[in-house]
Amino acid sequence: MPDPILEVLQSHGPCLSTDLAEMLVSEHGLTPAAARQRISRHQEIKRLAYLPFPRNARFVYLQRDYGSPWFWEELSKALIANMISHGDALAALIARDGIMPLKHFAIACGAPRAQKKHLSPATILERLQRAGLLQVTELPDIGPCVTLAQQFAPTSHAFANMRARLIVEDILLKAVRTWLKNLSFASYKKIAIRDESAEQPRVGTFHWDLTGPSYLAPMLDWTAAQKMRPGFIACDVLLGSEIKALHLRPFVNKCKTLRSLKGIGRCLQIFVADRYDKEAFMLAKESGVVPATPETLFGEEVAATLVELSQLLSTVAMTAVDPMKFDEIFTRLSKIEGAAINLRGALFEFLVAEIVRQTENGTDLRMNEIFREPEGRSAEVDVLVVTRNRSVRFIECKGYRPGGVVPDQLVQEWLNERIQIVRKCALAHPDWRSHSLYFEFWTTGILSPVAKEMVKKVQATVSAGKYTVIVHDRDAIAIIGKQTKDLALRKTLAEHFLEHPFETIERDLQRRSNRQRLRDMRPVDATRRRKTVLST
Repeated sequence: MPDPILEVLQSHGPCLSTDLAEMLVSEHGLTPAAARQRISRHQEIKRLAYLPFPRNARFVYLQRDYGSPWFWEELSKALIANMISHGDALAALIARDGIMPLKHFAIACGAPRAQKKHLSPATILERLQRAGLLQVTELPDIGPCVTLAQQFAPTSHAFANMRARLIVEDILLKAVRTWLKNLSFASYKKIAIRDESAEQPRVGTFHWDLTGPSYLAPMLDWTAAQKMRPGFIACDVLLGSEIKALHLRPFVNKCKTLRSLKGIGRCLQIFVADRYDKEAFMLAKESGVVPATPETLFGEEVAATLVELSQLLSTVAMTAVDPMKFDEIFTRLSKIEGAAINLRGALFEFLVAEIVRQTENGTDLRMNEIFREPEGRSAEVDVLVVTRNRSVRFIECKGYRPGGVVPDQLVQEWLNERIQIVRKCALAHPDWRSHSLYFEFWTTGILSPVAKEMVKKVQATVSAGKYTVIVHDRDAIAIIGKQTKDLALRKTLAEHFLEHPFETIERDLQRRSNRQRLRDMRPVDATRRRKTVLST
């Protein structure tokens, strides 16, 4: 006689034990009590014991289905539908294309750091790792990242997309901070942004992308002792895709839980995204949170520029990029406090790639290539160039404020770790074993005497023919840039990367002085001279 439990699991797949019991009742005529008893005594079905669901339910499956796409899909659906804390963590990752920095997980998952009857982000992550749904992967320049283990493999494309999103979101958060300051929505010097300090911004028991105390009259409250208690602004951002209700759910649950806490002042909660579908927009409005967009906050031009910047930064396969775009982006975003710092670091590698593309003909040029050792260590190469003359150039790009000093630690890591990892991978590459290897460090900043000495030491100790270490500073890059004959590229490079602000001021003053001198030397016509005499 066929086993009804096996029949249901074979046809419907892995599911919750409560759902299995309901299907046994509806499809095989068992009573609810008999269905529950059969499931509890069945020897062939497996249960995930460390993920307890409501009503003592367990996720049940057949051994043959474990680890299959079907298994992971149904487990994810069950968690999202039935376990708010675990489901919100998965929803947050899904909204971010399956990858986010570990340091942002506590913000995005919507769980409190420490609160009775609530799981902490660390506990949620540990359980989902044990279930095989999440994993932590080390990525160059970013650090530990949380990923959807069964749906995501960290590729160069996914890494570039995430990095682009983080850069643009950081610029947006700085713009929001300036907006709040200018409108006096929050205390001028107390607005905190994620990643600017050891602890992420916090209101109550929750972490946010941006927070700030507010002393506006509608936000103020008074304690029993008649002491003034300020309110708060709390804001999260997520750019790059249309926000659906599932994506917004972790933020909404975080907001609702915060409001239930005693002793927390009034809080204006804002979520910023490129766009929302109808269901997500209505969820935000019904939940009392502000569904903002870059366009509604800063206007159409800034919003369009942020989208354009994100698209540019996400480009992995290097194609010709119009250097005028760099200048336009700098100009449009120049009013945002701190934006130039982010733009220099993000766009410099694109300028370097464009310089190489124009000065080195017939090359295979790629950006943001990740090299991994079998042991697990990895390193990213900003610009990878394979030339016709059997050489490979691995270029590290550091776009700094002109005159800014590159931290010694970055130079040390490049010399002692990155070069060794990349070189090991390059020697194992079947097409590069006989190629000359060049490791280049391009920066618009300056190296300290200590860093220069580290570079000289490596250059002196590396045996001839092994590999070559080269450093291009501001002056060297200016010379290389002139070789392109591209006026737009040279203008952008000079104005935004190479010229120190004092040099720009001196140049402008000199131009004004020259114009005034020319006016003074210009002959005055007879009519003007007569008028001058009569007026005196």
